[in-house]
Amino acid sequence: MNGLVNNLYIFPAVGMAVYATNAKRVSDEMFIEAAHAVADQVTDDQLKLGMLFPPQSNILEVEIKTAARVARVVFESNLARVARPADWEVFIRGHVYKPQYRNLV
Repeated sequence: MNGLVNNLYIFPAVGMAVYATNAKRVSDEMFIEAAHAVADQVTDDQLKLGMLFPPQSNILEVEIKTAARVARVVFESNLARVARPADWEVFIRGHVYKPQYRNLV
């Protein structure tokens, strides 16, 4: 189960934050913040149902919110190599890959 959590929730969010901030290095604090951010997105109702993690059906939003919190840690640790954003989520959303295909017909 731990591998699933790391691969599905933690690593993608940390990677997104590192990419967006052009971080000089990756720290333990980034992973700790990512874990807290994921846990904070589980609602009380979900906890009552026995859920320990947010639903996978909303994974992109979970990743964006988690990456935004990790990005804040990157900046607070003076590891970023880009300008500090005014809004963390908007900043991360600006770096989300969106496949766009041209119509060749």
